[in-house]
Amino acid sequence: MLKTGVLVCDCGPNIGERIDTDALVAYAMSLPGVVFSKRYGLLCSPDGKTQMVHDIRDRGLERLVIVGCSPREHEKTFMEVCTQADMNPYLMQMVNVREQCSWVVQDREAATAKAMILLRAGVHRVALHAPLEKQEMTAHGAALVIGAGVAGIEAALVLAKEGRDVYVVEKTPCVGGMANRYEEVFPAMECGSCMLEPKLDQLLHTENIHVFPYAEVEDVVGFFGNYTVRIRKKARSVEPSACYGCDDCMKACPVQDIPNEFNQGLDTRAAIYVPYPGALPNAAVIDRDRCLHFQGTDCAACAQACPFGAIDLAAQDEVIEVEVGGVVLAPGFSQFDCTRIPSLGYGRIPEVYTGLDFECLLASSGPTGGEIRMKNGEAPSSIAFLHCIGSRSEEHDAYCSGTCCLSSVKFAHQAQDKLPGAQLYDVHAGHTIPGKGALEFLRSLDKDRVRSIRTEDPSRILVEERDGTCQLTFPDGGGATLQVDMVVLSAAMEPAPDTRRLAGLFKVPVDSFGFFREEHGRLGAVNTNIEGVYIAGCAQGPKDIQGSVIQGAAAAGKILSSLVRGEKIQLETLTAYSDEELCAGCKVCMSVCPYKAITYDPERRLVVVNEALCRGCGTCTAACGSGAMTSRHFTSGQVLAEIEGAFGG
Repeated sequence: MLKTGVLVCDCGPNIGERIDTDALVAYAMSLPGVVFSKRYGLLCSPDGKTQMVHDIRDRGLERLVIVGCSPREHEKTFMEVCTQADMNPYLMQMVNVREQCSWVVQDREAATAKAMILLRAGVHRVALHAPLEKQEMTAHGAALVIGAGVAGIEAALVLAKEGRDVYVVEKTPCVGGMANRYEEVFPAMECGSCMLEPKLDQLLHTENIHVFPYAEVEDVVGFFGNYTVRIRKKARSVEPSACYGCDDCMKACPVQDIPNEFNQGLDTRAAIYVPYPGALPNAAVIDRDRCLHFQGTDCAACAQACPFGAIDLAAQDEVIEVEVGGVVLAPGFSQFDCTRIPSLGYGRIPEVYTGLDFECLLASSGPTGGEIRMKNGEAPSSIAFLHCIGSRSEEHDAYCSGTCCLSSVKFAHQAQDKLPGAQLYDVHAGHTIPGKGALEFLRSLDKDRVRSIRTEDPSRILVEERDGTCQLTFPDGGGATLQVDMVVLSAAMEPAPDTRRLAGLFKVPVDSFGFFREEHGRLGAVNTNIEGVYIAGCAQGPKDIQGSVIQGAAAAGKILSSLVRGEKIQLETLTAYSDEELCAGCKVCMSVCPYKAITYDPERRLVVVNEALCRGCGTCTAACGSGAMTSRHFTSGQVLAEIEGAFGG
């Protein structure tokens, strides 16, 4: 019988004061195979670990059971000690009597009795442990960044500065994200495009950054250090290197009535278009869903008008594969759909706008040339800015977006400058204005021109059209009303539409709000539960530009520190394997494997596990109906032996 040693730790007062550890030591010697049993004051201390090495060697132990705290806390510690003592670390079993006995069972005798049961189960189990060997492999130093907003841009630039190859995938035809829409940025009212332009230039002209606009990730296989990513580059039908954005093709296009997405549908564009003046890359793209050529006609007006021969109507989507070691998910955010609150009148009353709509009116390249104008072309004499639309609401988004108040204050500043005679109203439920300079920014509003109105919930205000104006009825003011020419809704930040699809591809969970779930809300805000996959910017939760840039840099730093050049990474040891004689080839395991580590061999009619991809989650083992699939270190025999030991077998 194998020589088993049992080491009982007092864990200071945590275990020693609540469990009779001397009784455990004596009981261990009565169990089959146990030849050595000893009590330690604090096994994880330097002295304890040194004594543990001596005891393993001096007694010639072949199996080891440690009775102490949670494996989550010190299993790795004791595995390293076993290695120092020339024992395979997988021949050790931890029995957690701290969390499972001393911390939850008040009676000392009962806690000791339960600890004996767990000890007996561990001794039975460890007898069936098999030595396992750790494997290493070289990791890819390149990184994938999904999303070319400010967070993704910062992550890419930090990675590239350290000489890493970076692949940036952006779903839209141009880079820059939502920040491209802001003419001015609070609280210093900086020029948004002036601030962003140098970053965009670096992104597009840094040699080791490979930018794929108008593209999306289709599939990913692998694990930390070794991801293979399939990217679909959608056909622009325009060759970017040949296009100079001259707009001859746009003028020639017979389809001119498509709502312009960049300007929130406040004006129209052609079926071939540049998203906005100054977009990078400065190249047109064809909207194949609206282009007459791709709807079955022989129209080629754009190709005939292009003086540079840049139009390629025969272009096809291109699929490429890249190998990377780490991933940054930064797809950005979307705006709360204000039509979900019909009482606010958005989409029904012409002069009710969202914050992004108002940004378009303020933009010098927007539909009104930067002048605040109503749809009849006149300047409004009064505007009401409503905060917290959709946010801080149990009915919609039960969180504060954190930026809406400052956005509304910014709009009030811009409106008081552009409309000197207009009366403005700041309608809020209490300002949320974090950050340096924010309070001063609020206080610098002209109090005579901008009237502050506090209400319990701006989302519950009733907006109705009255004689060409907007009438606001407040629910908590005894029916008080306010008439203005224009209403601007500061809507909540919500997850980008692609968030859930990306979460499925990379096996990253989302939280109750639909954002990517971080590993820890305070200590691991850019980490996910998947090693090597990080999140940044508004994909993790609402934040301003500064917060997004900080997280982008942090995510890049995580990759740089974990994927060090020249160093190898350790593969998962506790992988699954299939018994060829038992495998029925049903492929159920393939359908449930989250890491795509299982393939089917049609010649032998059975499945094969790629151990380089397997992460040892055990899903395939649980799903296998024939019992062919086994997880190393968690075999049926080991688990059953532990159960039988617990029940006195």
